[in-house]
Amino acid sequence: MRVHQPEHQEVLARGRLDPRSDMVLSSFDGGIRKRFSSSSETTGSMRRRTLPAMAEANEKTARSVGSLGARTRERLLDAAREAFAERGYQATRVDDITQRAGTSHGAFYLYFANKQDIMEALADQTSARMFELADKLEGIAPGEAGYEHLRGWISEFVEIYEGNAAVVAAWIQAADDTRFVHLGREVLQKFAGRIAQVIQDSVHAEQRHPINPGIAATALVAMIERFCYFWIVYRGPFPREGSVDTLAAIWYQAIFDVDPAEDGSKS
Repeated sequence: MRVHQPEHQEVLARGRLDPRSDMVLSSFDGGIRKRFSSSSETTGSMRRRTLPAMAEANEKTARSVGSLGARTRERLLDAAREAFAERGYQATRVDDITQRAGTSHGAFYLYFANKQDIMEALADQTSARMFELADKLEGIAPGEAGYEHLRGWISEFVEIYEGNAAVVAAWIQAADDTRFVHLGREVLQKFAGRIAQVIQDSVHAEQRHPINPGIAATALVAMIERFCYFWIVYRGPFPREGSVDTLAAIWYQAIFDVDPAEDGSKS
């Protein structure tokens, strides 16, 4: 009889995240497998499904008055980002957002159901940028060009994180809302899944000794995200160039099992 394990323990035991995710992290059956959902909501292996609240917001946007409505919605999103950065997610009210945006409450509720809804829209924007970035790591190879590719990728990750630091902080503050817990897990699954495929490709090409790609990718993503949170949100005392160089060296060694200084990739 199998003893039931909590979900997070089963994840570690299997060496993968969630079999229902589009990109599976696994050490079995040759490593990484892409599973494409038959659902009409799926738009690609790295795209997040549209949640009900997002679908409702999109329908409201479609009913808006064209480009003017789109600009109003973007103004509300910008205002929410600023309010969350200044006041924090919990303390921010819809009134704070509408005052910053210079709109009425009626305009706000045309596009968003509540504060949670606009937060989810911001989180979705941030997730989409991260998914696009993850795709750019495809095709990386060992050597000087590969190291420069990876370093540029790390630098872009930092830029995206800087530009969305207020959203990331608010996302964490909103963790008592299960929708943001589920969204965070989904983003990690898909983003780490792409990194895991890069690691598995390196293993298959015999560029590194075999390791569990799902565990390695999740550890790398967790490391860089938490580092950026401390460095950018809490203003850790680290120089930008030195931070990017160090992160790139750690990732390069994790992917190819060699120090970039040893194989001549980093001069």
